[in-house]
Amino acid sequence: MPLVKVRQIGTCRRKNDKQHEKKCSDVARQVSEALRRFGGKPCRFAFKNERIQSTGCAGRIQSLISFRKEIAVKGIEVISVNCKAEGNMNALHCFAAWKRSLGMLLISGWVLVLAGANGCSGDPNIEGAKLDLRNKDYARALENVEKALERNPQNPEAYELKGRIILDILANQQDLEPEARLDTVRAMVAAFQKAIELDPKLEEGIVNQLRFAYVREFQNGINAFNRGSEDSTYYLWAAAYFEGATIIQPDSAGAYVNQAFSLLNAGKRAEAIPPLETAISKGEASKDTYLILADLYRIQQQPEKALEILEKARQRYPDDPDIESQLLNAYVQAGKLEEAMNMYKEAVEKEPDNKLYQYNYGSLLLEAGRYDEAITHLKKATELDPEYANAFYNLGATYINKAVDVNDRAVALDDSLRAHRSELSRDQIRQLEEQIAQLIEERRQLFAQAIPPLERARELMEAQGENVQPICRALFQAYVQTDQMEKAKEVEACAGLNSN
Repeated sequence: MPLVKVRQIGTCRRKNDKQHEKKCSDVARQVSEALRRFGGKPCRFAFKNERIQSTGCAGRIQSLISFRKEIAVKGIEVISVNCKAEGNMNALHCFAAWKRSLGMLLISGWVLVLAGANGCSGDPNIEGAKLDLRNKDYARALENVEKALERNPQNPEAYELKGRIILDILANQQDLEPEARLDTVRAMVAAFQKAIELDPKLEEGIVNQLRFAYVREFQNGINAFNRGSEDSTYYLWAAAYFEGATIIQPDSAGAYVNQAFSLLNAGKRAEAIPPLETAISKGEASKDTYLILADLYRIQQQPEKALEILEKARQRYPDDPDIESQLLNAYVQAGKLEEAMNMYKEAVEKEPDNKLYQYNYGSLLLEAGRYDEAITHLKKATELDPEYANAFYNLGATYINKAVDVNDRAVALDDSLRAHRSELSRDQIRQLEEQIAQLIEERRQLFAQAIPPLERARELMEAQGENVQPICRALFQAYVQTDQMEKAKEVEACAGLNSN
């Protein structure tokens, strides 16, 4: 919600597979190490849209990414971003910490070891590697696999087994440093992909193993993120885990988004941009994702990119006030005031009863110093919505800014009169004094006209729990300029001007 800076005198303040179902007892007979069961009940798994749903086994992954943002700007410079969380999230100040509730993955206690074909191999190194894997002797298992590959570099069984060994390493060695873990994930994926390339019949089993690997990395990311509130270094661990999930399932938009939010919490704003861009390209459609990416572009002084992403958001969410407001800010920051005004002028002409269009067009006119036109459209916005706090605010700001312009003209005339009085005739002096008096009266009337919308804006914003100090400062100024000293005294504390 963009709010315009009031000039001094004073300031004013805005993601089937094909459903896969097996009983745990079936898995136990088919693999060398069974999936740990919950209560001995059958397991049923279904993966869809970043979630694992089950009956009798695990819970589900869920990523709760929901908060709304309110942007306050000073001119065109973002000075604060305040998040108001929904549900069980805490209210936050985004620039202090970009928070994200990642939910809880209810699969603690799983031992995810899915074996491939467990028949006998003609290669003694392969058989040795399988035995080493069962014994958790990973170094020796990988050594045996590499020997098998030296003899036959096109051995799909060896690559598939190599992938499973690394999968087990990831499951049982949680102390790997983030970069080392990412390298390990890449090695696992490369081994599995090579196995499928050499023998496509292995694909189904490998895909299932990769899905469980994805779940594990996602779980690790959630756990690390939740620990970040106690130790912020865990946010970088969380980002690495979520990045690992994206390596395993590159089309998983949710993992990219969570990676980005982990980076944001770690203070890595620029680094958070690529995963957000990728998430959107993979189908992430959350309004908040668009808005946050646009914010980051603007913070990085890339308003053109902010405009591009906000235009995409606008197509998906037409007439959304948050998107429209940020789009307006981006146009101003990009120095495209005229383009923005033309866009909103056409919008107002097509939909004159659209309060958002009226407000945005009026605010742009205010920014351009076209005060009379700005008053017309901002006043129309308040008529369309009597509780439109920002419209009332900017309407009051328009009157004050116009009053300041009038005051500048009066001061210029007075300076001229003082400098040239001795050279002027009495009639010339009288005419200049009358012009100055008229301007002073016009200034007083404009300050008086600013008071009702500013008082209404204060009333509405206080009810919403928003900071009203800038409004009070504008009111203080208007009260003083209209000789309402008692009212001016009443708003001193609110304006932060009292001496106590």
